[in-house]
Amino acid sequence: MNNIDRLHVYFVFSLTLILFINGCSLFEQNDFIISKVISNNTKEQVFYDVYQTGLDNYRFEFKSANNSDTIKLFEYYLNDAIYTAMRFTNMQTYDTLTISTNFPTNKLISMTKLGTIVILKHE
Repeated sequence: MNNIDRLHVYFVFSLTLILFINGCSLFEQNDFIISKVISNNTKEQVFYDVYQTGLDNYRFEFKSANNSDTIKLFEYYLNDAIYTAMRFTNMQTYDTLTISTNFPTNKLISMTKLGTIVILKHE
């Protein structure tokens, strides 16, 4: 085997290894912590799941479920100090669910499949 063939084999092997590691979910695993229902009516349920994404980092995934169909509305990232003190209050008016949090956040808005507008904002 000449040097060019060896370089080609090393290149293909290295590229395959890099693509495998990049696509591997091992590095992106998040530990599920808890799920809490925010709003529950006869047609749909709005809830959030909390995942630990690192040593002191957490992700809140806000979701909507209608029968067996679940969609992610938006996500919110926090560090440990905030996670332990995070509080949510909600108010439902007609087709809008407003979720207020006690920590500063950008206003996040999404819509469920049944047309309910979900807003996350600072109190």
